[in-house]
Amino acid sequence: MQPLNFDVPIDVEAMGLNSEDLLGRPEREAVHKYWDKMKQAIVDFGIDCYRPFTREHRAFLLDTSNECALIGGNSSAKTWTAMAKVTAVLIGRHPTIQRKTPAEAWVACEDFSLNKEGPLKALLTLGQQYIANYSDHSKEIEYKNGSKVTLKSYESGWKKFQSAAVDIASLDEEPPEEIYKEIRMRTLRTSGHIQLSMTPLEGLTWTYDMLYEDPKETVKVYTVSLFDNYTLKEEDIERTISGYSDQEREARVYGRFTQMAGLVYPEFKRGRHVIAPFKLNKNYVVFTGIDPHITTPTAVVYYAVGKLGDHYVIGEQFLDGSIPDIAKAINAFRAPYRQGWSVMDSSAQTEIRIFDRDIYSSFIREGINALLAPKGPGSIGKGISDVRELLKPTKIGIPTMRIFDNCKMLIKSMQTLTREQYRDESKQGKKDKVAEGKHHHHAALRYIHQLGPRYFEPMVEPDDLPPMDEAVGY
Repeated sequence: MQPLNFDVPIDVEAMGLNSEDLLGRPEREAVHKYWDKMKQAIVDFGIDCYRPFTREHRAFLLDTSNECALIGGNSSAKTWTAMAKVTAVLIGRHPTIQRKTPAEAWVACEDFSLNKEGPLKALLTLGQQYIANYSDHSKEIEYKNGSKVTLKSYESGWKKFQSAAVDIASLDEEPPEEIYKEIRMRTLRTSGHIQLSMTPLEGLTWTYDMLYEDPKETVKVYTVSLFDNYTLKEEDIERTISGYSDQEREARVYGRFTQMAGLVYPEFKRGRHVIAPFKLNKNYVVFTGIDPHITTPTAVVYYAVGKLGDHYVIGEQFLDGSIPDIAKAINAFRAPYRQGWSVMDSSAQTEIRIFDRDIYSSFIREGINALLAPKGPGSIGKGISDVRELLKPTKIGIPTMRIFDNCKMLIKSMQTLTREQYRDESKQGKKDKVAEGKHHHHAALRYIHQLGPRYFEPMVEPDDLPPMDEAVGY
């Protein structure tokens, strides 16, 4: 079969313009009408009528590297471009990626409900002439040549991405880091391809570090904007972007990573605050923060304070299982260290119960003799305020608190935790409420700082006492 044609039909750049320059010009309306007809042709006939909007979309489509990313604003045709590339590989008609068919693919996004309206719809439309069957039960599309694509969900967890080997994996929006790493293993044996298409709405996350900061990474990045989608009407674009803040515009229109407004820790920088682990000596005391739950795993953070006043988050755990199992894991982690106190969410004593018994008492029975974090007006603010103070550089330019790079979940919280935003002036007093939500490890760190961790000298056995003076005693 002949390779598909992925040429750009209307090359705006050849006119010395870009897609944003066209707004307000008569040429924009002509381009829009052309793409409206192309859109209908794709709906009617599938991938044979598909063409990319811009040179950047085309470059992503033709990229043959093992890993690449299409970063774009909302509605910038990221998903359809990525699914066109997957479809072309599976039907054996990709212009530059020559893989034997039948081929195996995974397409994953945050949850299956999003998949139905995003990647799945694009795959079924583009591949309509080549698909033999789709099973909603197994979440698999089978092609007439024997190729297959399996739909997956980030919500199912990284373990659901184990075992198989795939030729191409496409990730729609930003996945958890552990899932991306697992997919790398799935494409290793096949020398396969991973492609990521996303809008960067979570700030400077691990994905930003991988794409732009880590010199060892070689993921090729392509960037497109909302303006590049010529099927959108000009008035709809203007109405949509008019309410965006500057930070939202950067991410949602242009697909640029940015520190989103309302960050709780705007001073946190991975390059400054994250370090490689090192072995602690006796001059450190390790404190334990615990955020217990019933329906989700229990988050634990281990925090070391040194004799010289240096602070480190040295470890984290996200523990499933019974309270005895969780307690055993906590005690095993902290056993090698000089231990300070432990602290737990006070809700463990008053609100979280198992068989009518509070789980705080259950932890006490298992040897986790934790204090309870203060709860009341200003308690959250105190913990956050203390953490922010420790993130500031000292006179020698190094912050007091740093985090070991194995604390992935806490690091992500430090990068993405925000305050709730209220447009309603009547709710202005609520604007400082921290949207802690699923940031359980941050909660555990906050509990530690609500009590104030301090270094203390180890207790020593007293020397043998001198003989008692018969007249005055000791």
